[in-house]
Amino acid sequence: MTTTPPPPGHGPPDPDDARGPGEPHGRTPAGRPPEGYPAATGRPVRPARPAPWWRRTARLALPAGILTAGLLLSGFLTHPYQGAPAAAQARTGLLPLPLHDPGPDPFTASVAHRTGPPSPHAAPRRPQTVRDLPGSLHGLYGGRRTTASCDTGQLIRYLSADRARTAAFADTEGIEDSSVPQAVRSLTPVELRYDTRITAHGFRDGEATNYQAVMQAGTAVLVDGHGVPRVRCAGGNPLTPPIELKKSPPAEGRAWPGYDPERTIAVRQTSAEVTEFVLVDPTTGHQFVRPAGTTGNADRTAP
Repeated sequence: MTTTPPPPGHGPPDPDDARGPGEPHGRTPAGRPPEGYPAATGRPVRPARPAPWWRRTARLALPAGILTAGLLLSGFLTHPYQGAPAAAQARTGLLPLPLHDPGPDPFTASVAHRTGPPSPHAAPRRPQTVRDLPGSLHGLYGGRRTTASCDTGQLIRYLSADRARTAAFADTEGIEDSSVPQAVRSLTPVELRYDTRITAHGFRDGEATNYQAVMQAGTAVLVDGHGVPRVRCAGGNPLTPPIELKKSPPAEGRAWPGYDPERTIAVRQTSAEVTEFVLVDPTTGHQFVRPAGTTGNADRTAP
């Protein structure tokens, strides 16, 4: 990432001040994608920002093989998200997912290392409304320096032990079954700093389900090469961008103090590949750099 982090003492960025130029002039994807990954389109990057997901028309009934909402908002590795096959909608409301709650129909046992909400001095201001923020934004995510929030090796072992789960995970992410281990290793472990809207996918009766959810700030996730959350570590659940709900969703599940679905964010994929994430330590408020695809061993102090 080539953007400059805030000067010392200015703290992490305020989501209500994020205007989109937080995206880096990072390098574009190079080399061949791993087997089974969608080929890069080669289309030029458009300067205009995509319309926020909550303003676009959503289709709650999805044709088989197509996820129309969120195509511009996600990417696995360096390639745009290609969509997943239709799956049974687990719930019709918006489900709050507290920090360590695996949620309905977890894919695996938890692979998250114990995390907690950001401390008051390290927590960002909550957005006043629903916002979409670029996945490259400095301070969008947090983490403990030199410590991964998720055990990617254990996640691969859990998925590899059950071919049906591997197939459902791969179908949701739009990749080949054989590419799952390589895909998981390419992701970067971080912690959310904002309550974040996503589409979560569960595993039930041998197939993937999906439901709209809000993950609590502090949740351990794995993000892809464009800064988009792709796995929730508390249950091994694959994640895809959220879709718009046409009306106020009914209350479901149990929420945390201060939960407000109207004061959340969604993460927008960057136009260029993110090579480094600038994270904020939730216990100290200090920033540090984590190269994409690493698990803490290459962390260094932010300039």
